Amino acid sequence: MTITIKAPAKINWFLEIRGKRPDGYHEIETVMQTVSLFDEITVSEADQLTLECNIDLGDPTQNLVYRAAEIMRRQHASGRGAHIALSKQIPHGAGLGGGSSDAANALNALNRLWDLNLHKNDLRDIVSQVGSDCAFFVEGGTAVCTGRGEQVQQIQDIVDADLVILYPEEVCPTGKVYTELSRDLTYAPRNCYLFHDLPEQPGSTELAPLIFNRLQESALRVSGKLNQAWSETAHEPDVLVRFVSGSGSSIVFLVSGTADAQRLVQSLTARALGRAFAVKSLPRGEVWG
Repeated sequence: MTITIKAPAKINWFLEIRGKRPDGYHEIETVMQTVSLFDEITVSEADQLTLECNIDLGDPTQNLVYRAAEIMRRQHASGRGAHIALSKQIPHGAGLGGGSSDAANALNALNRLWDLNLHKNDLRDIVSQVGSDCAFFVEGGTAVCTGRGEQVQQIQDIVDADLVILYPEEVCPTGKVYTELSRDLTYAPRNCYLFHDLPEQPGSTELAPLIFNRLQESALRVSGKLNQAWSETAHEPDVLVRFVSGSGSSIVFLVSGTADAQRLVQSLTARALGRAFAVKSLPRGEVWG
């Protein structure tokens, strides 16, 4: 038996830092959103648990996918094996959550392959052991995530918003971005409560004023290529708002429609500003191959 699932990237509509926790992590409040840029995961029955990828992952046993799958196997599927084939398209170190999505969606696929029928909460508990924002990707869609990112509250899905993601071909180290933020003066925290009050099918013009990222200025200071791309996209036509996703290094542009998105992708690509993707926001739920 072979099963294929797509692992979507995410953007952050909103991200606020609430402070430092006793465990050394930062307390966050963020509104995360899955989008239609995917890695692909194929799982098949095997004697052992193995992982291969179309790019170099280093030691596969240290990858989030393998670590999450091993926890699931040990706790719920003793003696079972699987071969996991991962095909990457989501850029690494881009603030798009590719590794976390891969881990969560590998569990969704293995849950079906091994016929475990585990509840979504069980999958969240397992995958949270390997990464703070992994739990969100078990269902995806639109959610408010708090704590280290592992506390997930699904809210009304924001579906089919047209976006362009620009990855300026440089990894933005999350640790350095948080360190840079700590040098800022004290700030008055913002709240994402308005996302709970959006109409049933919010349009781009209703979303635009709510978008905020506390890490944006820090990321722009840390990554030279991100800063350059930000400077060179200050006056793009048809863009309602642009923002850095997560801790960078991707810039997200919210536009009014698919045609605007395609024009922007062509323009960014022609100017060699990085890899550009036209995407839409997705509802919650797995995307099977």
